[in-house]
Amino acid sequence: MIEKLQAPVPGNERLRRLATYASVSVAAVLIVAKLAAYFFTDSVAMLSSLLDSTVDLMASAVTVFGVASALRPPDREHRFGHGKAEPLAALAQAAFITGSSVLLGYEALSRFYHPHAIGNENFGYGVMALAIVLSIGLINFQHYVTRRTGSMAIGADKLHYIGDVAVNAAVVAAFALHAWTGIEWLDPLFAILIAGGLTVSAYRIAIKALNVLMDRELPDADREKIMSIARMQPQVRGVHDLRTRTDGERIFIEFHLELDGNMSLKTAHQIDEAIMGDILKVFPNADVLVHQDPAGLSEERLDEQIEVRAARK
Repeated sequence: MIEKLQAPVPGNERLRRLATYASVSVAAVLIVAKLAAYFFTDSVAMLSSLLDSTVDLMASAVTVFGVASALRPPDREHRFGHGKAEPLAALAQAAFITGSSVLLGYEALSRFYHPHAIGNENFGYGVMALAIVLSIGLINFQHYVTRRTGSMAIGADKLHYIGDVAVNAAVVAAFALHAWTGIEWLDPLFAILIAGGLTVSAYRIAIKALNVLMDRELPDADREKIMSIARMQPQVRGVHDLRTRTDGERIFIEFHLELDGNMSLKTAHQIDEAIMGDILKVFPNADVLVHQDPAGLSEERLDEQIEVRAARK
């Protein structure tokens, strides 16, 4: 059995830490600005944006912890590393977003029965402009970091701030429509729409995190690509029991390689090394583990067990 491990990418750890610190800083600034704006405007749509930024701060704090934990190297108790700390952080973020959506929906519904007029719209416009500019700047930085590092927690955090831009734009629209029409129930209506959008974002984050935590296989196209690379070597008689998973950043690939039983160990090792090198060219963030089997060996295989279970359903 031969394993080839991913080499750490220089600079990635620093980028991930910077992204988490930037997220916390932006959230803290926006909470202060939106709290002041809420007191001045008494708008439930502004309250929705304030709650969203408060949740962002809590979620970003969780992200800081999750990323810091994930960056820790493997140890005796965690020989696969600590990468799943990031999807756990993303799951916590989804819970925060869901809770804030429920609270916001409750407040918005109460405003339908007890409507309030919005005041000091100009102050609200200024705060929303600040929020949109800061959020877009942070999103661009987070997008760069996730493309470089594949960080799930930072990707989930980026989704928060993409939602924030939509939330802030909705608050601006609520202010503008209220000033134009004077209809007070438009404010809570926008708040309810925002709450719904936040709930959808929470669902998407949770599903992605759960897929990682439950060791969901890579897409079929990626699995077939791995199998094709392994079969390209002319000495390979077969490939079976391919298993894949990801911890949000790294991909773990494991399969059995069928070779001539009379082949020398040195030759078999060279073939394995060539195959793993080709796989790492396509999946550079992978840890690859290959088990060698003599061709024609009769054994109980995972592939066959899965097919039998699927046929029984």
